[in-house]
Amino acid sequence: MAGTTVTIVCRQRWWLKYYLAGVMATIHLTGLNPDLARVMMWLKRGIVVEVQ
Repeated sequence: MAGTTVTIVCRQRWWLKYYLAGVMATIHLTGLNPDLARVMMWLKRGIVVEVQ
């Protein structure tokens, strides 16, 4: 029985850290909570998972 090696690579898109910094700045400046559904939508778009 031969073994199989799988490598999972997670990367973030270049703009994700700037988006999250903007969300944090808006929270601190306004005191309001973000729409978590929209934040999660952008997180899902900003994180790339590859199985090699």
